[in-house]
Amino acid sequence: MILSRTYIYLMILILILGPRFSDTDLEAFHGIMQPAFGARQAGMGGAFQAIGGSVMDLESNPSHLARTKRTKWELGSAIHLPNIEYNDEYVDVDPNRSYRNTIVEHPKAVLPYIGIIKPVSDNISIGFALYAQGGGGGQFKNIKRQTPDGRTLNETFGINIPIIGESTKAVEDLNFRFMTMKSTFGAGYKRGNFAIGAGIDFVYGFMELKRTYQDETRSLTIPGGIRYQSDSAYTMGGKIGTSYDITENIRVAYSYTTRNLLPMDGTMKIDGYAPERSFGTRVSRYMIWPDKHVIGISYRTDRFLIDFDIKYVPWSESFNSSKFRLEDVWMRTPIGVETNNFQFNLNWKNQTIFALGAEYKWNDRYTSRMGYSYGKNIIPASGVSPMLGASIEHHVSVGGSVSWNDSTIHIACEYGFPKKTYGGKTSDWTLSHSVYSSTEVHPFQFSYQKQMSIFSIYLGMEQLI
Repeated sequence: MILSRTYIYLMILILILGPRFSDTDLEAFHGIMQPAFGARQAGMGGAFQAIGGSVMDLESNPSHLARTKRTKWELGSAIHLPNIEYNDEYVDVDPNRSYRNTIVEHPKAVLPYIGIIKPVSDNISIGFALYAQGGGGGQFKNIKRQTPDGRTLNETFGINIPIIGESTKAVEDLNFRFMTMKSTFGAGYKRGNFAIGAGIDFVYGFMELKRTYQDETRSLTIPGGIRYQSDSAYTMGGKIGTSYDITENIRVAYSYTTRNLLPMDGTMKIDGYAPERSFGTRVSRYMIWPDKHVIGISYRTDRFLIDFDIKYVPWSESFNSSKFRLEDVWMRTPIGVETNNFQFNLNWKNQTIFALGAEYKWNDRYTSRMGYSYGKNIIPASGVSPMLGASIEHHVSVGGSVSWNDSTIHIACEYGFPKKTYGGKTSDWTLSHSVYSSTEVHPFQFSYQKQMSIFSIYLGMEQLI
């Protein structure tokens, strides 16, 4: 009873605190979706579709809820520690206009999850879970740049500035954050070897984007920067899952999760001369979190368990472009024209992810796990930017559990191998750093690349009641 109360207090604490981030936030995994949800799943490389037995079945396949015979609380967290390296170079015949940047960041993100499953009859169970779905972002400071329109500071501000006035050099700061969280209410029903389940998702999301320019001494803010903050976004979705025991040892499963349309209306401030622009203007936009199909097959004995999953995520239907519509005509384009519409072209591709995991139960107390997942990079050269860069392809993991009485502690470590992506000559990021007017366009003088790897630790606790 004391332990049960402790779990409940911890769950309430996580609800109050929510996800916690460092100054540089979440980074890409498979796309911007975590490769695993829950510590047990992470130890198996995210391969869990045809297994069940976790509150995070509410994220993946709610049909497994019906196989739970006792009430179960579960809580835990993923701790993601990416390593991000960004490099770019601009080469000009005038060496005073040339620059090179190398920036290495080590952010961290703590993403908790909590949930409960409760049987209501021999073949029906219900459950609730709250968890971070995924996200992306990054922060890069002191990026060497030319001023946005290539003019000197004297020309930009229309005054004679001592010492630095004839310089076209600037520094760029970029900060981007995007995250979604879900709470899922679900139920599962089992009849014979067949089980079916469904869940209703309540989704929360937010986004922040800041891109600013200053002179090298950071004394002056150069016009052209943007500061966007979305309102809190709420929407609904759902999922359905099925599973079937072909034999006592073999189970197959399938689930589908709907896409989520997040209204990302907000406020944007444009750095400029006009005082009224400091108050910002309203922005109309939306973002689509993609749907997901997953199939899996598992084989089990009294001690050994193996699962193989195939996941399909149609990113191209959601992350083709990101559009902003402003109430005022304040946004300055690279060629000097102001508009109230602009967009980031992402051009993401659809993704098929393969995950394989195994579990071995040594005795009633100790269990070990290992897993692997692969998903081909979905971001083409035309969509690479520091904000949402490389999608890591290869992940490996190891993990295990320690059980006593009705309690279990899970731990897993996961590593995403370094993945490097190169920016294209027609990408938005290239054009924003190589177009200074309608006649001065130098995309072949600018090049950039981004490399990422990630190490993650998952911790989880279960309590049967």
